[in-house]
Formats: sequence, structure tokens, C-alpha cells
Amino acid sequence: MMATLDPGLLRDLTEAKADLAKHGVVIVRTIETDLEPAIMAQVKSLMASSPKRMAQMGEDELDGFLEKLRKTSERSARQLKDLYVRLLTKLGTEFIGDLIKELDGIEQLMKWDRIAKTVEPVNEKLAEKGFGPIELSGADSISESFQVQVEQKWPASFERFKVLVTEAAAQIAKSELEEEERSAPRKTKKAAKKG
Repeated sequence: MMATLDPGLLRDLTEAKADLAKHGVVIVRTIETDLEPAIMAQVKSLMASSPKRMAQMGEDELDGFLEKLRKTSERSARQLKDLYVRLLTKLGTEFIGDLIKELDGIEQLMKWDRIAKTVEPVNEKLAEKGFGPIELSGADSISESFQVQVEQKWPASFERFKVLVTEAAAQIAKSELEEEERSAPRKTKKAAKKG
């Protein structure tokens, strides 16, 4: 299918895909290394502001609870990372028709709102012990460079990629239609000879 694309469009699409993958990998790596520590910083800040609740827990219980929260936040960050890796893999497909169907979903999932939801399992555990919820206020709560990736670089790259994929899909559909039209008269002539 890609062979039917105009060489200029194919080049632009390949460059856009590489650019998008680069920003996607930076986002995935940051989630892998920095999301769990950012969640745990919020947890510790919340617990420090609730000394009475902390005083009700023994030292061993508190240590065990913090470890449970750390594992929960680690698992939540890992699940998000795995989701994003699957999404990036889908962007690598050569089947433009399949990719077009996935673009809106990918666009919605690669946003700060989805990343911020990684605190939800941690909040459930906090609520069990009577603590209020935590929240990550924005992508800058992870790092400024992460905020630039999520709010500027990824969306701009994704928009360019989406436009090019849509253009490529239209070009492929047009080529397929032209091919059908070219082969249709031959079939008609062959049928007439047999008759």
C-alpha cells in the first residue's frame, strides 16, 4: 500500500512518524522513571500534613503502608507505560486504513488527563486509612521537560502525523479505485469473448 504513495508524501509521513516516535519514547521513559517518585512525593506531603492520622499508626504499620502505596504507584505507572508502548507500536503499522481508525483513540489517551489518572489506585489505598486524595496538578509536577513533551511537542507532532496519514489514506483509496477502473474493462472484454 505504501508503494502507491507519492514519494514526497511518503517521505513526509516517514519523517512525521519518526518525530512522533521520538516524542513518544521520551514520554514513555519519563513515565517509567519519574512518575512513581512524583506520586510518592505527593503521598508523603499529604501524610505529613495529617500528623494525627499518622500518629494512629505504629512505625511498622506506617512503613508497611508506605511500601504498599509505593508498589501501587509503581504498578499504576507501569500499566500506563505498557499502554503507551502498545499505542506507539500501533503507530508503526504500514496499514494506513487500520491506523486511521486508531488515531482518535491514541490522541485521547496520550494526554495529561490520562496520565493524571495514575493516582487513582493510590487514592483508593489512602482512603482505606482515612487519608484524602492526592493529585498531580499538571505535567510540570513530573518535570518541566515532561510538560513541554506532553503539552507542546507531542500534540504538534501528532497533529502533523494525523494530517499526513489522512492524506495518505485518501491517496491510497484513489489509487485502488483507479486500479479497479482499469481492470474492469478487461474483465468485460474477456466475458464478451467467451459469450
